[in-house]
This record gives sequence, C-alpha cells and structure tokens, in this order.
Amino acid sequence: MKLNTLIPALLLLLSTPLFATSFTTDKPATIYMVVWRGCEDACQGFRQYIEDKQLPVRIELRDVARDKGKLPQLLQEARAMKPDLVVTWGTSVTKAIIGTQASHNRQYLGDIPAMFMIVADPIGAGIIDSYERSGRNNVTGIRNRVPEDVQIRAIKDYIDLKKIGVIYNPSALNAALNTQKLAKLADKMDFELVTRTYQLDSQGNPLPGQIPTLMQQLADEEVDMVYVGSSSYNREKRDEFTAEAVKNKLPVASAYDVMVTKSNGLLAVANRYYNVGRLAGNQAEKVLFGDKAPGELPIPSLSRYSMFINMDVARQLELYPPIQLLRLAELVNAKPE
Repeated sequence: MKLNTLIPALLLLLSTPLFATSFTTDKPATIYMVVWRGCEDACQGFRQYIEDKQLPVRIELRDVARDKGKLPQLLQEARAMKPDLVVTWGTSVTKAIIGTQASHNRQYLGDIPAMFMIVADPIGAGIIDSYERSGRNNVTGIRNRVPEDVQIRAIKDYIDLKKIGVIYNPSALNAALNTQKLAKLADKMDFELVTRTYQLDSQGNPLPGQIPTLMQQLADEEVDMVYVGSSSYNREKRDEFTAEAVKNKLPVASAYDVMVTKSNGLLAVANRYYNVGRLAGNQAEKVLFGDKAPGELPIPSLSRYSMFINMDVARQLELYPPIQLLRLAELVNAKPE
C-alpha cells in the first residue's frame, strides 16, 4: 500500500470510536450493573429507560447488599465477563470497581467501558477530573446531587438561617466532603456551621443510640435547621433522626427527598432518584450506541431540581412556607388533620 493511501486509512482507524458497537435483539449489549442496597428507585429508573427505549440490552444485576467484602469478587467477575458496559451505584462501589484517577486502571476494569451513578462528589472522591470530561478514556457518569449552594439558597427562601447543624460520620467520605463544602460556604453565604460527629466502632460505623444526645446538643446550640446532605447512615435512620429533630423543635432540610416524603423532615431540595436513574440510562445509551468514547462525554445532571415540603411537620413546628414556595414545591401531607 502506498504511503499516501496508508495515512488516510490510519487516520480513519484512529478516528473510529473504540466503544461503539452494533447491537441487535439477537446479539444485545451486556451491562454489568453493581448496586449497593438492592435495585432501588435509581436502578428502577435506569432499567425502565432501557425498556421504554426498547434498547437491545441485557442487564446483569449484582447486589452488594451493603457488604463491601463482596466487591473484590464482583470486580473479578466483571473482568472475566468483559461486558459492553459496567454501571456502578454509589461511591463505595464505584471506587472498588472503577477505581480512581490515582489508581492503575489495569488493576480495575482495564479498557472495559464504565459509568457511575449516585456518587455525591465524584471529583472530591478522585473518580474524575471534571464534569466536562472524566479524564479517563473508558469512564463516564452522571451527577445526581443538587449543588450545596443551590440547596442553601432554597432553604434560605424558607427560613432566615443563621446557624446550620450537621450530624455526620467522619469516616464516610461523602459525608466528610459534604461537610467540608458547607464549611467553605459558611462565610460566603452568611451562616454559622455547627457540627457533631458520631462515635464509631472498629469498622468505622456509628455506634447505636447517639442520635437523641447529638440532636439535643444542636438544640442547645440554637441551630435554625439540621441539614442532611450526604449521609447514608442518616438516610437509613431517617425516622429516628427526624423524630428527634421534631421533638427538639428543629426542622430538618435534606438533599434526600425521602427524608421528607417518607419521614418527618421539613424540606428537601433534591432530584428524585428515579429520574436520576433515567438520566443514567440515557448516558448508557450514548456509550453503547453513540459515536464517542465514554471519556469524551460530559458528566450530565438533571436540568431541574424538585423541592418537597412536609406540611404536617410545618404545622407541628409552626414553620409555614412562604407563598412563593407553595407554588413551586411538592407538598407532602398537605391536608389538615
């Protein structure tokens, strides 16, 4: 082959996407999906998107069931299976399966395309470089969290915040990163941050029975609101957490809608996990059926967030929302008793 013919051929080869493949109903794409606590709302939204779009995709679902000890085995299974895309749910799962910027990729998935979802702070966790591009050719993801400054502004539209209280697990990366962000915002957004940390067992898990004492301490500090940004523990213990807050006449604001819609938090500024899952499904479609490598895709977020107000809690605390928020928010327990 002549040189002037070889060069265009090489350029064409180099410009051909490494990850784009033709899939059919007879030969569907395989997605290896690892979730942290069962196929919850985001996982369901992801699967529903694939079904609604009638994409030729087969999903191999693996549930860690909150057991980090299972992750090394699942990583080995994913490497051996060599699926067309690996999808991870949560920071712990993502760091164990996909790794971080600092890790050697060959120790994880190698060149297998990968995508993360429900990672509160993928940049802070070292998984990606930026939201414009991940910085890793085989890795992409989606953003699920409403930015902290947006949440605080929305909360300030409801309550004149002078002090915000936070109770968190210092060994939980997402919770620690979230608290650090709030500390940086405190001067800029004119509030004082009051923090309390859980005492931990040898595994780094909060010892039981601490919530009443810590909530009382925040009440003694006269915080205006208790904020739950990123905390799997507080989310899991939401009924006890919000009950103790109401008992101490403290409203709870959260980035988790379930703290309000399925418990006794007052206000949530959040994205529904189901919608986040559908966004992840759209990103997976781009990886499997598009013309770009995962690392060339921006890390998208939902264009709009939701506000949830628990009117029963508002009545108990005598903290009724302003009219402008009533027009925008989704009201929970709106009917009087």
